[in-house]
Amino acid sequence: MALITTPATAVKRSVAEPSDSYHSLKPLWKKSRAVIQGEANVKAHDEILQYDYTNLLLPFSPTMTQQQYDFYRAEAELPGLTSQYCRVLISALLRKDSHLDLPDDLPDEAYEWIKTNFTLDGMSLFNFLDNALWEELQTSRAWVYVDHPNVTEDEYNSMNPEERQMITPYPIIINAENVINIHTNTHPVTRQRTLTRFITRYLVQRYTSDNPWHPTYIDTVADHYLDEQGYLTIDMYEKYNATNEVKVLNGEIRQDYENFISEDKYELVNTITPTMFGERINRIPAWPLNGQLDPVEPVLMPLVDREIALYNKVSRRNHLLYGAATYTPVVQSDMTDEEFDTIVSSGLGSWLRVRKDESISVLETPTAALKDMEQSIKATVEEMAQMGIRMLSPEAAASGVALEIRNSAQTAQLGTLNAKVSTTMREIISFMLNWKYNTDYTGNDIEFQMSNDFSPVVGGDAAMRLVTEWYEGGLISRSTFISIAKYNDFLPADYDDEEALQEIQTDPLTRKTNDNDIIIEQ
Repeated sequence: MALITTPATAVKRSVAEPSDSYHSLKPLWKKSRAVIQGEANVKAHDEILQYDYTNLLLPFSPTMTQQQYDFYRAEAELPGLTSQYCRVLISALLRKDSHLDLPDDLPDEAYEWIKTNFTLDGMSLFNFLDNALWEELQTSRAWVYVDHPNVTEDEYNSMNPEERQMITPYPIIINAENVINIHTNTHPVTRQRTLTRFITRYLVQRYTSDNPWHPTYIDTVADHYLDEQGYLTIDMYEKYNATNEVKVLNGEIRQDYENFISEDKYELVNTITPTMFGERINRIPAWPLNGQLDPVEPVLMPLVDREIALYNKVSRRNHLLYGAATYTPVVQSDMTDEEFDTIVSSGLGSWLRVRKDESISVLETPTAALKDMEQSIKATVEEMAQMGIRMLSPEAAASGVALEIRNSAQTAQLGTLNAKVSTTMREIISFMLNWKYNTDYTGNDIEFQMSNDFSPVVGGDAAMRLVTEWYEGGLISRSTFISIAKYNDFLPADYDDEEALQEIQTDPLTRKTNDNDIIIEQ
């Protein structure tokens, strides 16, 4: 990228202010992320919010103290059904290798670059899609931005051909929370919508000479927009007052941008004008992974909401079980406070002191409610199963199809997401090829399709045994048998039958030297 430094000027804070849609969806993103990322994230979510009753995933009675609520939250359990479902969806989408075919006039190394060295850190296309889909399923707002190493003309001229070959554009996954605002425009003829402004915001780590061990966090805004000539320009802003203090959630920096101070000011520190082979770029190289410019509610939100309900039911059950397993000693005496405190400090659990002349009744937890609570928990699990998590229902687990995606609703959901992501990836790959090879491809020139074969086992073990009987009975050919076995993942996709037969013939475990020799016909 070519860099043009401009004088620093103060600008209005509005450049860093998230859009209205951002504000409305941010609570849903938080909730969805916490549930999908697991129990530790759910509990950390509520720990940060504390007494914010409206957004707690595990609400509590206002009569509780913070200490009582901390204990209540500690014994709570998140079943993790939505997270498992999310992983199963990704596994289904990536179960088989994606189909990729590039134009014939590209160098031979182009395919290897896209397939195995797709990102700046050498990540394969498969691993990139794995990470991108994980982000997409949490928020339905994952973005992919294509950037290019900043190499000056002098640096480029000093490189040898091998070094120049290593200079490639690369995709970056941008989380929903970091894209604070976008603008779009609709073409008057084609009616096609395009990005005209794309604003991101990050807390950027910066080390200084006086403190090289711990970073300062710079609130940084990147305003990508098309100028009056329709060319990409990026204005970089930084907040005046950097900070060393940030919220950390399970080891990750928590970037909250919804709360602003009116006095916050941002400084324009740099303007970037990206070029492609010396020519300005006429588009913003950012794509929503699902192809939708307008934000939508996270696709798994119905499941997230049901699991939050399940989380609360399980937590109340655990609280009841704790009470049922805990006794309360009662002391009836006229002892002093000091004497009573001595007794309490020497024991475990809670004690109750009453005066000698007071009546005492048995203190017990209402365990009768446990049966109803268990029924309610089971009903919620079944409800989630009916909403699409069939592999996690008791019946599915008992029948041995717990990891299968079978029903039409799931398949339709997977197929829709598959089609959207595949279309977006064709656009991204074509743009990257153009930036590396000075070509003019569109997404229509690229063949890319994630596998539509979602179900890991079409007929299960029983069906495969039947197919084996057909083969052994001479009803189907060996090649047909091998094809069916590969399709159902009983054999690896790269299984070579001829090589395998040769190996079997020389294997001492299958090769015999007596009259009962095993004869393998080719």
